[in-house]
Amino acid sequence: MEMRSFAYPDWLFPAVVCGALVIFGTMIFGQALRPKYRRLYGRAALLHALRNALLPSIWVQIYMWLALIVVWTPIWWVSVFASGLTGLGTPSGWFFTLFLSFYGIWFLRGVAGYSVNRAFDVSSTRDAAPVVIKKRVAVIGAGMAGLVAAKELKEEGHDVVVFERTSGPGGVWASSKVKGGVAWGTTMTSTGALNSTLSDTVTNVYHPEHEKWPRHFNREEFLGAIEDYRDQHKVFENALRCKTEVLGMDLLSDQRWCLSIRDNSSGAMSEEEFDAVTICTGLNKQAFIPDIAGQDSFAGTQVHIEDYRPINGEQYAGKRVLVGGLGETSSDVVKNLVDNGVEHVYISQRGATFVIPRDVANLPADHVETRLAHDGPMFHRFAMIFLGIAPSTLFPLLGSYRIRPTIFRHFWRITVLNHPKKWELWRLGSLNWTKSDHVYEAMESGHATVLRDIDCFKEKSVVFADGNEVEVDAIIYASGYRPGTSLLPAIKGGSEEVPLPTSARDLYKLTIPPHHPNVAVIGYARGQIGAITVSSEIQARWWALLVSEKRTLPGAAEMAQFTVRMRRNGQRFHQSNRTTGTFGYSVARQEIGCEPDMFKLFFSDLRLWHAVFLGPICSAHFRLRGHGARPENAKQQVLFPNGIQSDNYIDSIDLYANTLPLAVLLVPAFGFYSAVLPGFVFQNAT
Repeated sequence: MEMRSFAYPDWLFPAVVCGALVIFGTMIFGQALRPKYRRLYGRAALLHALRNALLPSIWVQIYMWLALIVVWTPIWWVSVFASGLTGLGTPSGWFFTLFLSFYGIWFLRGVAGYSVNRAFDVSSTRDAAPVVIKKRVAVIGAGMAGLVAAKELKEEGHDVVVFERTSGPGGVWASSKVKGGVAWGTTMTSTGALNSTLSDTVTNVYHPEHEKWPRHFNREEFLGAIEDYRDQHKVFENALRCKTEVLGMDLLSDQRWCLSIRDNSSGAMSEEEFDAVTICTGLNKQAFIPDIAGQDSFAGTQVHIEDYRPINGEQYAGKRVLVGGLGETSSDVVKNLVDNGVEHVYISQRGATFVIPRDVANLPADHVETRLAHDGPMFHRFAMIFLGIAPSTLFPLLGSYRIRPTIFRHFWRITVLNHPKKWELWRLGSLNWTKSDHVYEAMESGHATVLRDIDCFKEKSVVFADGNEVEVDAIIYASGYRPGTSLLPAIKGGSEEVPLPTSARDLYKLTIPPHHPNVAVIGYARGQIGAITVSSEIQARWWALLVSEKRTLPGAAEMAQFTVRMRRNGQRFHQSNRTTGTFGYSVARQEIGCEPDMFKLFFSDLRLWHAVFLGPICSAHFRLRGHGARPENAKQQVLFPNGIQSDNYIDSIDLYANTLPLAVLLVPAFGFYSAVLPGFVFQNAT
C-alpha cells in the first residue's frame, strides 16, 4: 500500500507568512498611531515604533515559536501517534491540520456563543428573580471584606446583621485606632488604585496633578473610596452593630448557627440564631510577635509595627533601631526612621525576598497582571512572561527606569546573598514580594543595613543567623499578623473529627469550610500578585448566590479532597494563591458565570477588548456580563480616562505590544485546555 501524505495548496504557506507579516505590521502601525507616540515622536512615530519592535523582534519571533511548540506539544504527540497508527501522512501534516481545525472550531464556537462557560446561562432568569427563602445572615467584621459581603447579601434580599468589635467600620483603614485602624495617613496600598477599586462604582484612579498617571491610594483616598461605596449602596443601614464581638458559634441540630455575642460597651452577653455566617475578620486580626531567645532580657523598647506612626520616628532620632521584617510597611517605616534622623536602622530579613518598586516606569507593578499573561495554564504564563514579555520590555523599561549600580548592589544583597536557600532562587514565586523600594533609598543613605534572620537577643544587642552581632536601642517588629488558631470562632456542637480551618488553603476554593457549607470566609484569598479587593468581591458575589441557593456546592468529601490538592500545589508559596486575577477569573468562570466574553468584545467593542485583554485585571472585568452585570459602569472604569497617558508613563500596551501576535495564537489554546480540564485554571491559580 502506497503511503499517502496530506497535500496542501501551493498558496497556503505563502498566505500564512503574509498573515504573520500583516499581524506584525499592524502592531507597528498601531503603536505609531497611538496619541502618545505621535505626541512624543511626531513625524518619527512610525520609525520609533519600528525600532522598538525590531530591536527585540528576532528574539521575540524565536521565543514565540518556542512558546507555541511548548503549548502545542500535546497536539504534536497526537499527530505523531495518528501518523504512525494510520500510516497516512506525516506528523507535520497531521499537526498543521489539527492546528487549523482547532482555530476553525474555536471561531465557529465563538460565533455560536460558546466562547464562555454557558453552564449558567440557563439559570439567568432564576438569578434575576428574588430569593424564595429570605435568610438571616451574620457578617463578622465591618472592614472592606465585610462591606462587600454585606452589600451582596443585602442585594440578594437577605436579612443581614454586621458585627464589628471596634467602634466603627473601615477595618485597618479606619480613621482612628479606636475604630480598628492601624494604617497612618501616608500609608499606601501595595496594589495600584485601579486594581484596588470595587466594581459597583466608578472611581478616579489617577493622580489629580497628573490626570493620566495611575496611582496608588493612600489611607485617606482608599478609605474615602470604600466609604463612598458604603454610602452609595446603603450597606450598613439598619445592619451594623459596633463594639459587638462574636465569641463563639454553636452548631444547632438543624445546621443553623447560634452565635455567642458580647457587647464590648456594657459587657452584656447574648445569643442569636442565624441561617448562615460570613467571617470577614481580615488578615490583620492579631499582631504577631515571634518568640526569640533572649527576648525578655533585652533592655530596650519593643513594639509591634501596628503601633508605629510617622510621628514616632522623631522618638528614635539618634538611636539604633532594629526593624524585624522586610515587607511593604517595614520598608516605609525604615524610610521614615532615616528621614527622622535615626543613627542606624538594621533590618532583619527572615526569608527569601524580592524587593521591587511600587511603580516601575510610573506604572503600578501589579499592572502587569493582565488576562493575556495570567489567565491561562502555567506553561502559557511562563511562555508569555519569560519568553515574550521579558525581551520586548527590556528596551522601553530601561529607557524610563534606570537602576543605578549602587541600588543593584543592595538588590543583590537582599535577593541573593541573604537568601537562605540560594539553589531555590529560580523559583521566583516562592519568594516574598515586597512592592516598595524605600528600603533601597534608606540603604543608599548609609543609615540602613539589611541582615539575616534574628538568632537571639542579648541585653543591648541582637545576634543574627549569620553570626553578626550589633548593638540596638529599640526593636520594631514588622512580623505581620496571624488569624489565631482557627479562621472561625470557637464552634460548639460540631463533630470533633471535623478539623477547623487554620488557613485559607483549608477552605474550598479559599472560601468555604468543606464541612460547614453555610459558612464563608471572605478576604483571605490573597495572591502573590494582585489586590485583595478583587478576590474579596468575587468571593462575596459567589457566597451571596450560594446563600440564595442559586448556586450549589459539591459534597463535603469532595471539597475536602480539593483542599488537599490545593494545599499540596501551593506548599512552596507564601500567599494562599499565586495571582489574584487568576483566582477571580476562575471563580467568575466556574462558579458565578460573569466572565467577560472576549470573543464578542473583539467584534463589538475593540477598544474595550484591548483594555480587558492587555490592561490589569480589576473587579470591573466581572461586571461586563452575566450575573450582576453593570456593563456601562464597568466599561467606564476600565477605559477611564480614555487611555491617553503622560509622556513618561510606560503603559501595559508598551509592555505587551510585541507579544500580541503570540497571544493571538495562544489564547484559544489555553481556552481549550481550560475546557478539557475542569477546574484547571483554579488549580493553576493556587
